[in-house]
Amino acid sequence: MATRAKSTLLVQGKERRVDGGRQSWRVRLYATADGYQVMFKAPAGEGEPWKRVLRRAATESEARQIFARAETALDTEQAAPTSAREKATQTIAALGEKYVEDSRLRGKAIRTIQGRESRLAAHIVPAIGDVPVGKWRIEHSRKVMERAAATLHSARGKEDLRGAMAAMRKLAWRLGWLDRSIDPLDGLEIGKSTLLQGATTHYVDPRLRPETRQVKAMAAGADALCGPDGTDPLMTRLPLFGTKIRVAAYGGLRLGEQNALRAIDVFFERGYVHVNGSWTTPRHSPGFRGPVKNHVIHEVPLPRSLMHDELLPRVKELLDLPVKASMQQVLNAQEEERQRRAALALRSGDSNLAWWNYPVPAEDEQWLFVDTVTGLPVKPELHNERWHRVRARVDENEPENAWPRTIVYRNLRHHAATKWFHEELGESWEVVAQYLGDKLTTVLNHYVRAGEDALRDSVNKLADR
Repeated sequence: MATRAKSTLLVQGKERRVDGGRQSWRVRLYATADGYQVMFKAPAGEGEPWKRVLRRAATESEARQIFARAETALDTEQAAPTSAREKATQTIAALGEKYVEDSRLRGKAIRTIQGRESRLAAHIVPAIGDVPVGKWRIEHSRKVMERAAATLHSARGKEDLRGAMAAMRKLAWRLGWLDRSIDPLDGLEIGKSTLLQGATTHYVDPRLRPETRQVKAMAAGADALCGPDGTDPLMTRLPLFGTKIRVAAYGGLRLGEQNALRAIDVFFERGYVHVNGSWTTPRHSPGFRGPVKNHVIHEVPLPRSLMHDELLPRVKELLDLPVKASMQQVLNAQEEERQRRAALALRSGDSNLAWWNYPVPAEDEQWLFVDTVTGLPVKPELHNERWHRVRARVDENEPENAWPRTIVYRNLRHHAATKWFHEELGESWEVVAQYLGDKLTTVLNHYVRAGEDALRDSVNKLADR
């Protein structure tokens, strides 16, 4: 008959009776002929008696870590240390799935979640997906960045990837999959971009802010190509494209916010549009109207000519009013529709619903800017393709106002912030931030260089010396 291997008690924890038993017990660490063992009790389930748990370790230091975690878990009523079999399933790939699930539970925007899924699928999982989270170290993080260097060339893209790994590290700590004393990103350096003196890393170079003359040329070109006299059916699918460009350039709305504008969001008597939603088009899914970015509802003033000459006829059409309807008739019809939705929101019992976010089927909504083929806001891909057609026309017919290839459509927002709101209207940066629906610090980081005014004054003083 084989004799049982002798074990030596190395350390034991505090006396416990937390399972309701009469006999006390302790967490104990033993040294055996085969290695080390930590023995303790843990809850088996709601209303069930506690079960005995055995955890093995190859080294004494590892065993003492398990012992300490077991003591802490019992003191704080947290999960007990996992077994080797459970740890084998806790890979980086599994952590990535938890990361995406956690993003959904925290209510992140669908495009944000899809971006995280893309970074996981393209860079993180292929490089280190099978690595156990408990063994995640700096060399693995560097491997991810080295792999990504083949396709990620911008500093922003690399920062986003590092940010994703930082979020996964934080989640791993919270789940108990990775010891908090271990930081797998400690020492991971990303090459720094050269900064302009007095600017932040998010500073938008003035050369990327379009001039007003270029904005006017692009809007006029869109009017010619997409208006009722246009001859290209691919362009006339977006009948108010020129108006949309002006809304972006003089209101600073994001593309999703432009697409989400409806007849009831235009307040003609007050001279502004109520920015309260964003049209989102997830991959492989139908688009929908969701909340505005940062959940910050804001009002944006627009030029009277844009409001009355371009938006007003469209609003009359959407409200089924005659072309010669008076302004008061339009205001009455708008308010009636807002009150109708407000009543439905109140009847629903959901305190989060109001007139501006009461759900209406997308095909029945009163969109200002639509693709006439679908009757819905245009997809970003189609929008950008039409934008480049307009740019090519201006390039050919008005070379003095040609739109630079380096300036993309979304930079119309930068024109609104600097050339229009701040310089033309003389608004302070605090007001500009309110119009854009951004934080003041974000706006300052984008558009203001520390010491720029002093530099300009010095240059002027030295001009004649």
